[in-house]
Amino acid sequence: MESQSLNIGVHIAALRKAKGLTQEQLAARIGVSAPAVSKWETGNSYPDITLLCPLARALGTHVDTLLQFEETLSDQQVNEQINAILQTAMRQNCAAAEAQLETLLHRYPNCTTLQFNAAVAYDTFLMLNPAGQDQWRSRKQTLLEEVRASGSGAYWQIATIQLATMAIAEGDLEQGGALLRELPERPGDPSAIWALYYLKKGQPEEALKLTQKQLYKLANQMVSCLTTLMNPELSPQPRQLLKLCQAYQTLAQTFGLPDMSSAPMMEYYIRMGETEQAAACFARYVDVATGPVVYPDEELFSPGLPAQKHSDLQATPQPLRQMLLQTVTSEKQYRPLFACSDFTAALEKLKASLSSETTSASNT
Repeated sequence: MESQSLNIGVHIAALRKAKGLTQEQLAARIGVSAPAVSKWETGNSYPDITLLCPLARALGTHVDTLLQFEETLSDQQVNEQINAILQTAMRQNCAAAEAQLETLLHRYPNCTTLQFNAAVAYDTFLMLNPAGQDQWRSRKQTLLEEVRASGSGAYWQIATIQLATMAIAEGDLEQGGALLRELPERPGDPSAIWALYYLKKGQPEEALKLTQKQLYKLANQMVSCLTTLMNPELSPQPRQLLKLCQAYQTLAQTFGLPDMSSAPMMEYYIRMGETEQAAACFARYVDVATGPVVYPDEELFSPGLPAQKHSDLQATPQPLRQMLLQTVTSEKQYRPLFACSDFTAALEKLKASLSSETTSASNT
């Protein structure tokens, strides 16, 4: 991850050399000693604030350039920084990752893209370590409110949706409803028009990237919709639930999305009293959970979704696998599955994935 320290010394040295000046000559121009310039360039001290304007003039630049000032980060820079922070969360711990994230937010307090992606990062912290949910949920809400207050066209709507979701989940239906009513009833999608624009402009690569991103977004929305339809509170009939699971599975396999359909399919077979089929579903689910991270199908989504692949990461974080193990070994509805060899073998595989990570962490 990019260093957060002020590294002005290296920049002063580079600008001085570009101007063809020695340390003594630069010192003479601004009325300081040569050792003072040397200390700046080696990072042992910084120029006094009253010297910044004369120093910038002597080096033929502006104070903003001298201090390497950036008002905000580009979308690519945000993605790179957030990805690095999430790697810290998964490889080390969420506390270290949160410290990095907050330092970055303090450095760029007006970067809406960073604020929104930071809110999403807090979701990952919550998933990896549910114990910190109150603190992190509150921080996520604050970030989303800042995004909303910015009025950013790119993020206002999705921030509003997420805040409404949080309010409803916490039982504040009045606030959730008020936020939902602020949203446009029929938001249009200009993606196809933008793609046509880029094609007419002779930029087919941009049209391709835009369309691939939209396809990925829609595929994930379909997965989300299918997951909602599987909610027991909607009381799907057994055959309807099976049909939803099959649709989820087909969608995930087609687009290269994580296929978690075996979990609800297992619940279907348990409801039907078909323990062997339920055990086979659990085995498939464990294979996915302990397997490598699934990345979007490159043939469908590249170059629109460039991904930094990490082959050593497992698809499901350790806390969620631990939660799965606790659920299937403690809840009554899963007891009949212990008579099935597929289930017990998968259970051992799940336990092994957890013990190997514990051993690896203790050796680090």
